Amino acid sequence: MKKALRTIAVGLTMAMSLSAFVACGGNNNNTTPTESQAPTESQAPASEAPAALDPEGEIKALTYMTGSDSFTGAWKEAIKGFTAKYPKVKVNDESVPAPNDVFKTKINTDFAAGNEPDIAFGFTGADSKPLVDSGKLMTWDEELAKDTAWAGNFYQGALDAVKYQPDGKIYGLPYIGYYEGFFYNKDLFTANGINAPIATWDDLLKAIETFKGKGITPIAISFAEEPHYMIEYAILKAGGVDGHKAAFDPSWKDGLNAIKDLYDKGAFPKDALTIKSAAANQLFMDGKAAMLIQGSWAAGGFKEDFAAKTGIMPLPVTPNGKGDPTSIIQGFGSGWYVSKAKNEASKGAGVAFAKYLTTPEVAKTFIAVGGTPAIKGSEPTGVSAVRQSGFDMIKNAQSSDIPVDNRIKSESFKKIWKDLSYVVSGKKTAEDLLKEAEALNK
Repeated sequence: MKKALRTIAVGLTMAMSLSAFVACGGNNNNTTPTESQAPTESQAPASEAPAALDPEGEIKALTYMTGSDSFTGAWKEAIKGFTAKYPKVKVNDESVPAPNDVFKTKINTDFAAGNEPDIAFGFTGADSKPLVDSGKLMTWDEELAKDTAWAGNFYQGALDAVKYQPDGKIYGLPYIGYYEGFFYNKDLFTANGINAPIATWDDLLKAIETFKGKGITPIAISFAEEPHYMIEYAILKAGGVDGHKAAFDPSWKDGLNAIKDLYDKGAFPKDALTIKSAAANQLFMDGKAAMLIQGSWAAGGFKEDFAAKTGIMPLPVTPNGKGDPTSIIQGFGSGWYVSKAKNEASKGAGVAFAKYLTTPEVAKTFIAVGGTPAIKGSEPTGVSAVRQSGFDMIKNAQSSDIPVDNRIKSESFKKIWKDLSYVVSGKKTAEDLLKEAEALNK
């Protein structure tokens, strides 16, 4: 959901880990915040105190926190807590799943059709352009300047990370940070003599052959629904951060071809082209797959005993790649959006809900599930072994970048991931696919 870290010791609390996120790749505008960057009253423009909120009415909320999503429980509890605090408000939860672009399609369609939600937890970056262009969103800059007590909840680095380009305004409040990586089963790695993190591409190929020989799927993935994270890492490791940032850089073709190479060598499930994301995730959790490429949120769905034997690592550099072995994908990929007109109609219910969600007490229930916080004081008091592994991966990262789908048009990235199955199965070349996708990005 954005860079090197100062050194942190294993076992520190997440709050201390957060203060270490700052040093890596600071020019990519997604630095995880530090306490010293937090806004203070003296930094905010002087203004009158915010009026007390007394919202009422029926409002519509749209997120992707539903079904098997790890944050579903926290979201449902937040709705209960908000309506208990503001009993004159009823929240209709219209959340839909994120995989297969179901969420992106719904939020864009709703805004275009004049049926936008009062409040939405939507993607930032390039994916937010249709929402911003609709003119229906409120910007948070004035409210943050007016309500300095509430503004002080946010790490300044998180607010900076979600400023929309080119106008520099904040349309979506940052909430849950993330990283992407290769989750791996420590027990399977140890039993088969595989060292982690996997250092080189050759080591990865050897590990794939070893696991295949034991009847273990090397890497769980769904090309039908969520090959996104594999695409991100392959491009990053082929072209480095500079190539990853440059839309349709020649190295992107090399990244996609590296994925085809893995497919040809049997790295993925036999039904990888059709398997659903939930089924691919389950392969890993059942111990039938040695690795799973996913986001930090996935850890929230692991049972305690399984989480204890799970580690996280980056993908090694692809053949002839320019990437850094330690580089990772991370950022703040989603934010809280509020409709201007609907907020006025409900006497501020959208703003009230967003402010409720961004209190440390409520935000903590989400961060306890997974991710890195934008809200000060929402850090859990301890972290599981798998989450500590994720923080260690971030600590060791010498560079990082946000996902490319935050920089190119949604339909362009959708073309890439939807048609990647044709590339890996030999029905289309990576070069042809990228030309088609680039044409959609104009």
